[in-house]
Amino acid sequence: MIIRQLREEEALGIIKTNSMVSYKESESIENRDYEKTTTNNAPINHSKKSQEKNNGLGNVKTRYQTIFENYSVAITLADNKERIVSWNSYAEEMLNKNEKDLYLAPVSSLYSSEEWQRIRSENVRQKGIKYRMETKMLRKDKEPLDVELSLCILKSIDGKIVGSVGIIKDISKLKIAERKLKESENKYRTIFDNSAVAITVSDENERIVSWNNFAEILLEMNKEDLFMKPVKSLYPEEDWAKIRSENIRQKGMKHCIETRMVKKNNETISVCLSLSVIKNYKDKIIGSIGVIQDNSKQKKMETYLKKSEKKFRQLYENAPIPYHTLNPNGIITNVNKKWCQILGYLANEVIGKSIFNFINNTDKESAKSSFIKKINDGESYTELSEREFLTKSGEKRIFLMHDFQYFDNTGNLEFIQTTMEDITERTKNDEKLKESYDIIRCVNKDLERKVKERTNEIENLLKQKDEFINQLGHDLKTPLTPLVSLLPIMENTEDDPKSKEMLEVFHRNVDYMKNLVTKTIELARLNSSNTVFDYKDINLRDVIENCIKDQLIICDNKNIKINNEVEKTIIVKADRLRLGELFNNIFNNSLKYTPIEGTIIVNTTNDEDFVTVSIKDSGIGMNEEQLGKIFNEFYKADKSRHDFRSSGLGLSICRRIVEKHGGKIWAESPGLGKGSTFYLTLLKKH
Repeated sequence: MIIRQLREEEALGIIKTNSMVSYKESESIENRDYEKTTTNNAPINHSKKSQEKNNGLGNVKTRYQTIFENYSVAITLADNKERIVSWNSYAEEMLNKNEKDLYLAPVSSLYSSEEWQRIRSENVRQKGIKYRMETKMLRKDKEPLDVELSLCILKSIDGKIVGSVGIIKDISKLKIAERKLKESENKYRTIFDNSAVAITVSDENERIVSWNNFAEILLEMNKEDLFMKPVKSLYPEEDWAKIRSENIRQKGMKHCIETRMVKKNNETISVCLSLSVIKNYKDKIIGSIGVIQDNSKQKKMETYLKKSEKKFRQLYENAPIPYHTLNPNGIITNVNKKWCQILGYLANEVIGKSIFNFINNTDKESAKSSFIKKINDGESYTELSEREFLTKSGEKRIFLMHDFQYFDNTGNLEFIQTTMEDITERTKNDEKLKESYDIIRCVNKDLERKVKERTNEIENLLKQKDEFINQLGHDLKTPLTPLVSLLPIMENTEDDPKSKEMLEVFHRNVDYMKNLVTKTIELARLNSSNTVFDYKDINLRDVIENCIKDQLIICDNKNIKINNEVEKTIIVKADRLRLGELFNNIFNNSLKYTPIEGTIIVNTTNDEDFVTVSIKDSGIGMNEEQLGKIFNEFYKADKSRHDFRSSGLGLSICRRIVEKHGGKIWAESPGLGKGSTFYLTLLKKH
């Protein structure tokens, strides 16, 4: 306004002639003394002499002094050298400076170097005027001050620049407010953009003008899909009609309208919509804000819960066992069909009554005490309890109770659900079983006594058998000894062929009896607990090799080859004498039933604790029946002929020797005429 008035004065020629005086005076004014004004902080009042000489500019100052002093902005007047020559009171107040600080001070001293360069870059001297340029001025304490600066160049009558007027408005509070507003806007924008709910803003014509990131994610839309589109396009027609029926423009706000929205792919989703109307300062509606919360998952969960509750209700009602539900005071709030069926009541006859009304008197007090204790303990699942109930007809029924207590979020008991297992029949059966058990226990006790007696008898018989066999062996060996010695002599001295033949038969039977007696005594000794083996670490291959040498005569006669493929490093824990007897018996058996030019192969396999020895021959083989009996005492595989060379005890002795060593022995054969394999296990050295 002041600049406009100064322009008008200049146009009328009022300040053109005086401008030169002012300009000339300003050139020499810096060398003159000046006096401070004493009235009302008026613009600078120089000495009377200088005022007279500076009459032109002084007249202008006088004329506008009232404007200068009472204007609510700072005004500075600078000469052609850009020095301050006049200012108003508000300038001193705003800059916290006085006449000494301002008079003839360079205008540039009011600004930082950067801000001054920016002002100079506007070329105000060429343009003549610059309106409302925002900059920063420096107060006396060098504190920066936000201002709005308007500059106007003053020219002389011949068009030369004689000075400038600066109109300075303090906008520091405005800038602070703007910064706060910007911070607030940034916070709003951050909340708006990063909110976990969708937000849309529409104009007065219900067209979408702004939205946040979550809105795009929720609706699977972008800017092209949303900007300036009608809000109603986001809703199915019936849902939009429902929203409009809420009259939100009249109410101003509506929270949580459950509705549906349409995604880009035309899929509908369930949402909770909150709408708020936006009004301007004239209370005119200029738009609305929609806050949209996706509750499609919640709706699905609600649907799932309803289905789950329905299933639970069906399960509860149709469960094959009785159920009842109690409140914390023991009052029945629900029972299922099975409960009613077993106890004989209708549901409406028991709901609302105490559960203790249906428990037998003999069990009632115990049930009450147990119920109170369970509630005080506060456990979700309580220990099983057995209770006796009375049916409507007075029949006693025994149940095994399972209690489940349910608590709310604050830990208070809401209700108790109980399953009841009817064990009435089981209890009766248990009593019968107990009676039967007592009878069986008595029978078993008597049976144990009889078994013990029988066992003792058998043990005595076995002992007597061993003693008898032992004694019989000695008794038989005594008369056989001279026969064995004399018969060869008699055969050599007899010339009669018939007598000689009879002596050969007699000699053969005597040898058989001797062999039978020897083997029988040997088996009896092996069966005796008094027989002790001398266990040592023995090289298995060496023992087998020695046994093969013992059989060389038979092998040569039948041209049979025995291959020893046992590893040289295998050491077993065994009695050397018994181990030799074991392999000799097996080799004798194999050689006996292996035809001329046959083979016998000895091999081993190892595991962690035992070595398994296999003796495979190409003999006559065995069937299943023979394999099952071959280790029995006195068993002979070939019953069609009388073999006086065999006692039928050799393999029985082998079995006892292996068992005494902690192993086992068995035989396998693919069938008659296909050979046999004997297997035995021996403990390895550790």
